[in-house]
Amino acid sequence: MPDAPSDHTLPSAGAGDLADLSGRTLGGFQLVRKIGAGGMGQVYLARQLSLKRPVALKLLKADLTKNPTALKRFEAEAHAVAKLNHPNIVQVYEFGEHDGLRYMALEYVEGRNLREYLARKGPPELAVALSMMRQIATALTRAHEQGLVHRDIKPENILVTKRVEVKVTDFGLSRFFAPGEALNLTQSGVTLGTPLYLSPEQAQGKAVDHRSDLYSFGVTAYHLLAGEPPFRGSTAVEVALKHVTDRPPPLAGLRPDLPADLCGLVHKLMAKEPGDRYQSAREVLRDLAKVKEGLTLGLPPRPPGAPLPPTPSGPQPTALTLSGTVSGSAATLGFSGVVPVAPPVRWGRWVAAGLLAVVAAAGGAAGYAALHPPPAPPTRPAPPPLVGLPDVRPPERITTARERELVAALDRRKTPPDEWNAAAIELALLYLREGRLDDADARFEQLEKAPFVLPVATAEAKLAGKLGRGVVLAYRDGDPKHPDAAKESTAAFQAALALPIPAGVAKAKADKGSPPPAVVWAQGFLYRHPDLAHAVAEALTRDAANGVRLPPPLEALRAPRAAGKSG
Repeated sequence: MPDAPSDHTLPSAGAGDLADLSGRTLGGFQLVRKIGAGGMGQVYLARQLSLKRPVALKLLKADLTKNPTALKRFEAEAHAVAKLNHPNIVQVYEFGEHDGLRYMALEYVEGRNLREYLARKGPPELAVALSMMRQIATALTRAHEQGLVHRDIKPENILVTKRVEVKVTDFGLSRFFAPGEALNLTQSGVTLGTPLYLSPEQAQGKAVDHRSDLYSFGVTAYHLLAGEPPFRGSTAVEVALKHVTDRPPPLAGLRPDLPADLCGLVHKLMAKEPGDRYQSAREVLRDLAKVKEGLTLGLPPRPPGAPLPPTPSGPQPTALTLSGTVSGSAATLGFSGVVPVAPPVRWGRWVAAGLLAVVAAAGGAAGYAALHPPPAPPTRPAPPPLVGLPDVRPPERITTARERELVAALDRRKTPPDEWNAAAIELALLYLREGRLDDADARFEQLEKAPFVLPVATAEAKLAGKLGRGVVLAYRDGDPKHPDAAKESTAAFQAALALPIPAGVAKAKADKGSPPPAVVWAQGFLYRHPDLAHAVAEALTRDAANGVRLPPPLEALRAPRAAGKSG
């Protein structure tokens, strides 16, 4: 490869619009080719020389470097996205300035945006569409928990890989709405958003909060399912006005094959008044899980026009803000009661057995590959339904493909500790979801006793095992063998928090009023395993409902601090 031109050949920051810099070197980045341009600058496919990895390098337009507002917007994007650190959000690697050029190095996503995907392939199969919607919702959940409103959710800002992994990008128009952190960088959403996906409050220049993103998500989901957005017009103003005044054409009229619950979900997202929409992305995830579960279990279709099953309204507890990489499984278990928000993770692991598993035959879609076969005739009586769990299990257990995969992963000697722990947690929660409490408890006990060479892996397995056994005990509250199940459950959770924090794990600085280090460690672990976080929170809520007074550390696990309110 010929030597790259030296950095002094770069044009001056005062030269106005940047020329094509392909082939040049900017700091530690070799610019390969330009892959995009927008109102704030250019985007290049680049190679980070130090780590030898591809990145997307965003350069701010030279004439905007003299604009304080543009610089604040650019820096806010970098800081905000860097804090999110979520697999469904394009990651920020580095940002800075070189020779007067402001740049930001982002995760390079090989694929196309959702608009291009739909133009090329049209609406995907239902299973793939549900997968995409769930990934977008998990990204919004994470962003909103961090007090960040995207403000420009649209197909162009949703990237789709060949494996149908979804990543939300371009937080350049977003702003913080958490108290004390708001950056009032825009006066009106009308000129900054895209009219086809604009919320009514943006179209009217009103203040927006996270529910504006949910509206735009609904319009995007409508486009995903119908193949076209709900409103069109000859001018941007005409389209924006329709978002304020017109009802969208019924999705069921364009796609009568779709589940009525799914159509209702999309239309609820697109309610004109923010208070009539879903109040959090987590609520959307719950109803998506209900839709998927209904498909899997072959439940009779809901009559058109009938309301969706109720979703909890009002303030929802959200997760404590912690730093660290998010990984693991993101299964929504469908438990009843108050469940705290925990940041979801990579879509490739979210499918819990007993829910939909689908092969996306077109487009190389990732996910699990077939609907469950119809349940076989019962050969033994079904166990009595658990209080608090929906009685929708088939009468005879079916060993699913996912269960077999998880068991195989646990049996392989070469499975890395993190993957082994994640597989054991997912399998145990799968059993819990099916009401197989003894099987779930056995898997959690296996976790609790798992020996690894690495002390941190052993400690995390023990923590997961003790927390999981506390969850199982909470659901034995109707078992005569466990008359004090709630107290036993609470004791198990307290025992989990009494575990020593392993060497090598950074202990959070104890500020006044902050949770104890053991709680912070447990919450950090649950951040990486949000399905277990949901189960723990639900079990603690169940224990409290059964008369147990939860001590403050357990309350911290059940209901972390709420995110900032809009301002």
